[in-house]
Amino acid sequence: STSGLDLPMKVLDLFGCQVPVLALDFDCLSELVQDGVNGRVFQTSEQLSLRMEELLTPISSLESCYSSEPLKELSKSLQGRMRWSENWTLNASPVIRDAVESS
Repeated sequence: STSGLDLPMKVLDLFGCQVPVLALDFDCLSELVQDGVNGRVFQTSEQLSLRMEELLTPISSLESCYSSEPLKELSKSLQGRMRWSENWTLNASPVIRDAVESS
């Protein structure tokens, strides 16, 4: 992080599964979560409750929660991103393999 603060790795795990997040706002969060683009940011428990209701309320009572338009829109921004397993194979696996082979 450019702020010197640690970013929550769980956000990256969820993005790798193409799942948008709800995240408590803090100084460097905007390096990962863009409010209204790939997740929603909140500062209070009341805001968290509203964000959850906004994302999980179906368009009609006959539809599942996965039919929520806001949730669909946030999910769209994560489509096409590298999946967790692809990212692991490309980035982490070679580093670990090299470390094991050189020891």
